[in-house]
Amino acid sequence: VCRMMKMSIQCGLCEISAIGFGLYGTLLTGPLGADFEESYKMGRLALKALTKLDAFKFKQRVYAYYYGIIALCKDPLQASCDKLLEAYEAGFLVGDIESSAANLQLYSSLAVWGCGDKIEKAEELIRMHAKRMIQHKQNKACKTILPHLQQALDLMGSDEDAYMTFFGISEDDLLREGIQETVSHPRNAVIFTKRVYLAVLRGDVESFKEEYEMGLLHHNQQVGIRFMGKIMRVFLDGLLGFYFARKRGSDEKKWTDIGEESMKTMAKWAEGSSWNFSNKSLLLEAEYWFLLGDEILASAKYDESISAAKKHKFKNDEGLAAHKAALFHLEHNRKKEALSYFNRSKACYESWGAKGLVEEFDATIALLMASPLPQLSESIH
Repeated sequence: VCRMMKMSIQCGLCEISAIGFGLYGTLLTGPLGADFEESYKMGRLALKALTKLDAFKFKQRVYAYYYGIIALCKDPLQASCDKLLEAYEAGFLVGDIESSAANLQLYSSLAVWGCGDKIEKAEELIRMHAKRMIQHKQNKACKTILPHLQQALDLMGSDEDAYMTFFGISEDDLLREGIQETVSHPRNAVIFTKRVYLAVLRGDVESFKEEYEMGLLHHNQQVGIRFMGKIMRVFLDGLLGFYFARKRGSDEKKWTDIGEESMKTMAKWAEGSSWNFSNKSLLLEAEYWFLLGDEILASAKYDESISAAKKHKFKNDEGLAAHKAALFHLEHNRKKEALSYFNRSKACYESWGAKGLVEEFDATIALLMASPLPQLSESIH
């Protein structure tokens, strides 16, 4: 990459220069001296080079670098989805199926984890393009996006098993297949992130601790470039870190350190893009003050996180922040406040299209209205 940059500067620009600028921009989002401002400048330069040099045969690659990775540090997440699908189609036009598959993977993670758009839309598009991948004999690429399809189905309350539908195997079979290829297979990181996210949304992380620690192996060995999967793992690490730290076990310091590291990282990202990361940063701060026992600060940060998520159109994050606020008030025996936040969370998930979560929240709200607080605390995580 550095050689491409050097040759472009010394010898003049050519079509490949657009790829060089884009690749260099993605490297600048990584952990070794991450510089998001310079990364963004390089990304914008790559887009300009694509146009000025009439290098559109490389559109699918440059768009993957910019809209799938670089733009996430500045531009609204929602703005990348259509561009990644555009790049997916561009790759097919020039026969670059591999780059098309990469754009589809980047789109799928954004559609399900990042944008807060309707789950039904994401499920429909991912399913359609997964079939297309199989038609073009891109089975590995298809298997990488299936966890996102399964995530959408789970959230919608569907009983369908996407892995069985497409390949006649289970999710655990897919994990084992990945481990046989390499212990840190990228697909396994996607599967573990999917499982953690669903557990967090459901408030059912207690039984997930052992599996989460197994997933750290796949998470920690992934490249540091900041794509949506990496963003989600940092966010989820923080939420789970503070949750398990509140259990006050012998490993409290370990979990607190995980939570604090994630909180610092998210705060840094929020400085670059308040739109994309402020609500996540504020939610981690709320969980931090919850851990330290400062009820006033925690309560304020939960409300700020909810407001930020609503302002920036992240229905999924708004619902999660309201859910976390409900659990916080429930822990402090404020049943009326907890019920209000549970209802708000349910409304957000309903708008998002997560019918499976809505059904679970109906049961939780019914239990909250019918039960005294001591018994209820043992039933709701």
